[in-house]
Formats: sequence, structure tokens, C-alpha cells
Amino acid sequence: MDENLLTPNDVKNQIKRTRHNAELVLYFLMIVLGIAMLQSYLSMGSGSSEVIDEIMNILFQTAGEPDSIMVSIIAGIIKLLFFNGIVALVFVILRSIIEMYRYYAGQMAYSIKVSEHNFPEIYEKAKEYTELLGLDKQPEVYVRQMNGNLNAYTSWVFGKSFIQLNAEIVDLAYMENKDFDTVLFVLAHEFGHIYFHHVHLHYNFLPILGNLFPGLGIIFYMMLSRAREFSCDRVAQALTGDKNQIECMMLLGVGRHAYKYMDAQNYLDEITANHNKIELMFRWFINFFSTHPIMPFRTKAILDPEKNSGRLV
Repeated sequence: MDENLLTPNDVKNQIKRTRHNAELVLYFLMIVLGIAMLQSYLSMGSGSSEVIDEIMNILFQTAGEPDSIMVSIIAGIIKLLFFNGIVALVFVILRSIIEMYRYYAGQMAYSIKVSEHNFPEIYEKAKEYTELLGLDKQPEVYVRQMNGNLNAYTSWVFGKSFIQLNAEIVDLAYMENKDFDTVLFVLAHEFGHIYFHHVHLHYNFLPILGNLFPGLGIIFYMMLSRAREFSCDRVAQALTGDKNQIECMMLLGVGRHAYKYMDAQNYLDEITANHNKIELMFRWFINFFSTHPIMPFRTKAILDPEKNSGRLV
């Protein structure tokens, strides 16, 4: 499809059709586990009043006044700090908010904001993607020097979403290969996280709690994370008209100098051929405990002409 002829309906229909079919199922499972953990937090401290009173009596009986106001206050503080799950929940929420604002402050402290004057080509595409996805507000995009690390990420604070593109990726467009398409595929992938609300606190609150559920929590959470990455690759394909999607995967594998010289099909043929069971087993383990799909699975999914869901395990 010609990228210049895309309409918001075209993009949304393609995204709806190609979103990873396990993402919403896994999200629902994490909600269930999160509710279970929430219930356990809220029930913390029930039945503990008698225990605390007994401890206070033992601690202060030598003082001869176990029922004094001071003892009551101390008992209340102990209960609040150590037995009340609501306090723990509030702490987790506040800590998450502080971390998000710390990341945002880092952008303002160390990054260059993409605008009509700085990186205008990227700014115009960010504006276009905002319109195609029907977002209420254009995300802020920042470029930051990260000592050669090829990466990008998306986050959120109240009222706005923002994207960081590491400078080493942006160099591909302005210096290394004059390759805007690969950079824009990365940008479009990050827009996918915003479109699906992956970065919003209210969307992640229960799944993060569910991650703490013994055994199943971390397994389902990692699978959900991999499904989200596949879904965002589909958003990038829809927004860019499938331009330079393979170059982006090769970039992750061999870096910004050699990626243009890679043969993606040969890479897939080689990685899937003549491997013994031990190698396959350890590759499976690497993928199973990763937040992102391993490159063979991710590349194969992108090359799939039917755009079927990618392999999670």
C-alpha cells in the first residue's frame, strides 16, 4: 500500500486485523491475577489487631501503662507500616509516578526535542502518525545521545505521552545511510505503544500487580510483553506501508554500519536450519524469559505476507 495514500480508516482496519491475537487474552489473564493480588493486599492486616495489641502489652508492660496514648500511637504506626496493604499499594503507585516523571525530566535535562526546527522530517511524520491513529494529542519526541545504544522507548506522564529516540538511530537518517524509512519504522513502532495504551499507568496497574502472582504472574506477563511488541510492529507496518521493516530488524542484529548489507531471507534460512535439540531448547528458554520476541520470531512475523500473529513460545 502506498504510504502517501493511507487514510485513518485504512490504518485502523489493518491494525485491528493484525494485532497479535493473544494480546487481549493475556491482558485479561493479567487483570484476573492483578485482582487476586489486589485482594490479598487489601486483606493484609485483617485479624492482626489482637496480635499487635499483645505485642504492645509485652513491650510496654514494664512501663506499667500499656494502654497509654503513646502506646496506642506506636501500635497504630506499626500496623500502618507493616500490616496495612493499602499503604503498600499507595507506595507502589507513588513510586511508579515518580519514576515516570524522572524519565520525563531526563528528556528535558539531556535530550533535544523534535520540532519544526530540530529534526523537522521526524516531526512531520510524528504529526502524520498522530492523525492517522486518531490520537487526541501529538506525543512529544526527543532525541538523546546514549553512547552507541540502538534503542527507543515510550513513556507517559499525566496529560502527555513521549518517545525517546536514541541518537544512534537518528544518525541513520541524517548521517549514516540517509535512511529515514528505518528510523520512521522505529518511530511508528513506538506510536503503537501509545495507540494501544501500553504505557499508561491505569492500563498497567493491575497487570503489574498480577506480575507478582506466584509462578504464573511472571510467565503471563512476559508473554503479554512479547505479544505487545508483535502488535506494535504491525502498527509500524500499517503506518509506514511496510517500508524498511526488515532493515530495522537487521539493524538490531548487526548495528548501524552493516545492516544495509544483510540478506534477511538468508538469515532466516540459516537460523532455522540444522540445529540440534539442545540449541533449540536454549533458544526457547531465551525467548520464554524475554520481554521482546527473539529476532528469528520477530523477523519471521514481519516477513509473513498474511501478517499473522507472531510466535510467543
